[in-house]
Amino acid sequence: MRLNIIIIALSLLVSSLALSGLDNQPELKKQSDAHQMFLLRNGLSRHPGSSDFYAGEVAWTFNDTPTCEERFKTVLAVEPKSNTAKQIHHILAYAAMREGRYGRSLREMDALLAIDPNDSDAKSTRPFIEALSHFPDQAVLQRSGTDKVTVQMEDGRLPLVINGKKAGYFIDTGANLSTLSESDALLFGMEIYEVKSTGADINGNRVLFRIARAKSLALGSVELRNVAFLVVAKDAQPFVDMEPGQRGLIGLPVLLELGSVTWNREGAFEADLSPSGRNLSAANICFDDLNLITEARFEGHAYPFVLDTGAVTSDLWPRFAGVARDLMRTSSTHESHTVTGVGGGQKFESTSIPKVVLELGGKSVVLQPAHIVETQQGTTSKWFYGNLGVDLLRQAETVTINFKAMTLKLESPAGVPMRGK
Repeated sequence: MRLNIIIIALSLLVSSLALSGLDNQPELKKQSDAHQMFLLRNGLSRHPGSSDFYAGEVAWTFNDTPTCEERFKTVLAVEPKSNTAKQIHHILAYAAMREGRYGRSLREMDALLAIDPNDSDAKSTRPFIEALSHFPDQAVLQRSGTDKVTVQMEDGRLPLVINGKKAGYFIDTGANLSTLSESDALLFGMEIYEVKSTGADINGNRVLFRIARAKSLALGSVELRNVAFLVVAKDAQPFVDMEPGQRGLIGLPVLLELGSVTWNREGAFEADLSPSGRNLSAANICFDDLNLITEARFEGHAYPFVLDTGAVTSDLWPRFAGVARDLMRTSSTHESHTVTGVGGGQKFESTSIPKVVLELGGKSVVLQPAHIVETQQGTTSKWFYGNLGVDLLRQAETVTINFKAMTLKLESPAGVPMRGK
């Protein structure tokens, strides 16, 4: 069963905008248009100082918002009403949203609409952001004076205290916002607000979302204030069969506040909020709007995949079929494969391969069997090679996702093979 959630189904602006003044940089433009941010980073390193726009885009993608804003400010001073400015406001709106700064996100969306009042994506997204903008910005308090907190997970769930009551939620890097069921929202005394727009799950099923705010969310000695949640119906998957207090997921805005998160097979979980140096060339995770992307290697070549800790199983997407033709030709079968989102399950035609080996986070992991979905699941599968879930991460002894250095690291003890091999 898949646990990841997508708030709003958007056709991304990147591929549709003709960026004035950027056409004389065809290599960088091609990589940007194709959402190939690791390649864009590498290309920019070969042409330092060539473009404030692409430097700002790379900074945004690799979670360096101050540098992103600084580089974009230079572009906006020259081209405040251009298509380039329109894309910049789109980027800044999503940077603010993933950081829990919803008022700033709304201002950037309104700046985009001031340039192009007829932009259909911005018009459909604005009601959702406008509803969130009534919440105060998310903020973190460190009560113990330490930058690290260690807790023991229970069946993979983080032990939390939400509005003074105990909870146990999974972490979900595929959730654009933290999410809970209506029953848990009422349990924690949250006020639920209607939103004048709908979203879509992983399958493109339309879902009516509402929102709520946790005034307090504590993990050990670290407390966050004003945490926004999506609220789904009481009977929505996957929460309907879970116990009260466990019907929720912790999404990206909270995980980003925790800085670097590490967990192991024994259930120990550590959040490290201390400052961390950046080495852009070593980063192997990045963002594409609100999706967390990682670079994995297959048969010696690096490809971008969505990294989704809320997905119980991994799926490969149509682009992967293009690089695995030999494997598919020698050992594959056709079958139906069900993908489940909050809007329900949906069957897709897929190709099954007995075994696919990927290098992920510095270690080899195995999909056995591997399912290659034959049709696109929304726009995300157009650009990326698959959705990698916890079935791969569980093959490691220890997993670290560092949102400051933007790295994913899988480890196993010396002399102990990774599970699944």
